[in-house]
Amino acid sequence: MPSSENHLIERLPNGVQKRFLARCEPFELRQSAELSERGVAFTHAYFPNTGFISLVVDVDSYPPLEVGVVGRESMLGSELLLGVVTSPWRSVVQVAGTCWRIDAQGMRQAMADLPTLQALLQRNLMVRVHQHQSLASASAGQRH
Repeated sequence: MPSSENHLIERLPNGVQKRFLARCEPFELRQSAELSERGVAFTHAYFPNTGFISLVVDVDSYPPLEVGVVGRESMLGSELLLGVVTSPWRSVVQVAGTCWRIDAQGMRQAMADLPTLQALLQRNLMVRVHQHQSLASASAGQRH
């Protein structure tokens, strides 16, 4: 992968971007692959370049509910910013692609070492929280 292509990573200052990517590895997103399970510890954070990942909540007596989508504008595993160890949902690759991947401990260390990275990811997390809330409200309204 010649460049990050992930919009979050591209927004980092050049030097920070290079130091962060040096800690990451290229990873293939295979369609239908499950990257995290609800209640199971995060092993990695993912920064998609192409393709996208659905965040899915299993609801009793209803079909699974998609509560969010992660594409090249964001990351999967932003809960690590809050010290959350386990995933609140399942994450499933909906469209195959590529991403940058970093293990959970490496992500925590990168945030400690690179304050610019941490600040950018915190802002992105706030935007995603608002998006998830809006999507969940709209989906719940459609079910009634």
